[in-house]
Parts: sequence; C-alpha cells; structure tokens
Amino acid sequence: MLMNVFPKSFPTQMLLALILGGSAVTVATAVTAGASLAQVSPSPGVLPTSPQEAQEQALETLDSARYFAIQPTFDHASPFSEGLAPVRVGNRWGYINAGGETVIEPLFDSTWGFSEGLALVQMGDKRGFINTSGKPVLRIKSAVGFISPTFSEGRAVIEVKNRWGYVNAKGKPVIPLKFQKGRDFSEGLAAVKSQGKWGYVDTNGKMVIEPTFERAWEFVDGLAVVQVNGVLGFIDPQGSFVISPKFEDAEDFAEELAAVQFEGKWGYIDRSGTFVIQPQYSRAKNFSEGLAAAHLNGQYGYIDKSGAFVIEPQFDDFVGSFSEGLAMIRVGRQAGYIDRTGDRVIAPQFSLATNFRNGLAPVKQGRKWGYVGQPQ
Repeated sequence: MLMNVFPKSFPTQMLLALILGGSAVTVATAVTAGASLAQVSPSPGVLPTSPQEAQEQALETLDSARYFAIQPTFDHASPFSEGLAPVRVGNRWGYINAGGETVIEPLFDSTWGFSEGLALVQMGDKRGFINTSGKPVLRIKSAVGFISPTFSEGRAVIEVKNRWGYVNAKGKPVIPLKFQKGRDFSEGLAAVKSQGKWGYVDTNGKMVIEPTFERAWEFVDGLAVVQVNGVLGFIDPQGSFVISPKFEDAEDFAEELAAVQFEGKWGYIDRSGTFVIQPQYSRAKNFSEGLAAAHLNGQYGYIDKSGAFVIEPQFDDFVGSFSEGLAMIRVGRQAGYIDRTGDRVIAPQFSLATNFRNGLAPVKQGRKWGYVGQPQ
C-alpha cells in the first residue's frame, strides 16, 4: 500500500499532495466520445383486478398528474441544491435543472448534490469533483479511502489509511492527515478525534477546543452538541458548557429551541437549558416555520412553541418538517403534503416523498420518480 512506502516522518502535507491530484483532469476516463447511455424500457405496471380498481387508479393518476412540475420519468431523483438535482436514468446518474432539462448527461455510477459549486461523482473505481457545467475539476486517487461529498467553508474532510485531514477545492492539503476522525466545518470550526477524544480545529488546523469529549458534532447557531460520560450537552465556540450534559439525545438548535430527550421523553429547551416545553413526547423534531413534528400515542402531529398540538397526531412515521409552507406526511404507506392548518393540499398518494426545496420536491409514484411543485 502507498502509505507503507513512506516513513512515518514523511511530511503529511507532501504525502497528501501526492495522493490527491489538484489539477483538472478527466474524472470518468472510461467514458469515450459517443458512448451510448443505458437505455431504459418502461416498466410494466401492475394490472388492475377489477373495473372499479382500474377507475380508482385512473383517478389517482389524474389527481397526481396536476401536481407534477417535472414528470415522473426517472428511476431515482434527489433534492435540488444550487439549482441542480441528481437523477438516475437506468443505471446512470446525471443532473437536471429546475425546468427538468438535462444539463449534465447521465454518465456516472454515483452522484451527490452540489455544494460550493462542486459535486462528487463516481464511475467505476474513479472518483472526482465536477463543476456545475459538468467539467471535471478534481481527481481523487485510489489511495483515498473517504472524502466528504460536500465542501464546507472551502474544506472537505478526507481519510487515507485511517488518518484524517482536510483539503481545499483545488485538492491542496490545508490540514494534515493526523486525526483519527473528522467532521465537516461549520461556523469556522470542525470536530476532530485525536487520541480517542473529540475536540475542534479552526480552518487553519489549529486545535482551538482541546479533545476532551467522547463525541462531538457541528456548531449550529453558536452551539454544538457534545457527549461526556454518556450524556449530551451544548458548548460554545470557546469550548465552555452553556448547557450542562444531562440529555440522552439532542437535536441542534432551530428557531431558538432544541429538541432533547430527558428521562426517556422528548421536550424542548431554550438556549439557557431551561425546558420551555416539558418532556412528554416519545419523539420530537426540530422547529421549522414555527411548528415541530412531535410523536405521541403512536402517531405524529405538529405543535407550536407552547407545546400545544395545532395539527393533531394522525400521521405515521417519517414525517417531514415544514419547508416553504408545506410538510411531507405519511398515512399508512402513502406520502403527501399538508399546509400549516393541517389541510392535505396534496393527498397521500406517493410511495416516497421528501421536503420541498426551491419550490420542488422529489416524489416516487409507482416505479418512477419526478418532482411536484407547490399547489396553486
């Protein structure tokens, strides 16, 4: 292996530069000019068993068709980010724009969403980053075990032979491979594991919060969740506890409140650690647009910041948070969307669905994926 060729004293900056190419080279060298794309035949639908069932299926199709902004023609579809969305046609992935037009041809075995103008793609054992025009800008050499699919604050965490560090968008090493683990940067800091404990480094790699935690996560709104002695609390960017560790589980702060689990039940605390909604739910999610999904008596509903249900528990698992005025909900095996009054503005009819982003949400109907738009 490559790492065994070099002595331990070999500078990690130089080692990483040898492993990760920084020049613009072709990512998918196996694709030749004029190569044909995988052809996808329409999959046969399940035939109705009775005239009544046929009528119901036809009505359902007509009902859902009026919501589609991008018709369900894909074998998989992911959310939009930076104006583009990864979609799969047959066994190959490419990217479409918000009009449903293909802007990067489906050539890849795997793709990820764009962040800071770059997206990770893979073809066979070749990996690299492309820009929003589909041009390869960074090749990842085979010695790299893991690289974050997203750049955050101009950095991506990378792992080579169990040693973790960070590179910039040109592939240049900016923080040496010297950690046991690393997370993405957020608010100028990244959680890293060193000598069995977690701490935080700044974008230059300086350890600004010493490794003293059992686990640590990203900073959000000035606070980060960390674990000490098996329980969770919140620290500030100086590493001081703002909220003492006592929770079994915790979400990041959102809209000035954080969902936390205490003595088996979920409630919400403010930034001082005081419970403003007492622990009473079997599960709770972050607030978004003034409402939060909370699980009680086996079903999800939505509460306001007083803890009162404004949309009564009636939905099954895997509900979404409110985004652009709508939330994804599930009833039985079907997903749809409600507004803030609880009105089912898009009736449950999809096998899979996700939150709205920039006016569009990917959904699966039958065997195909498309994008629904905001109902008029």
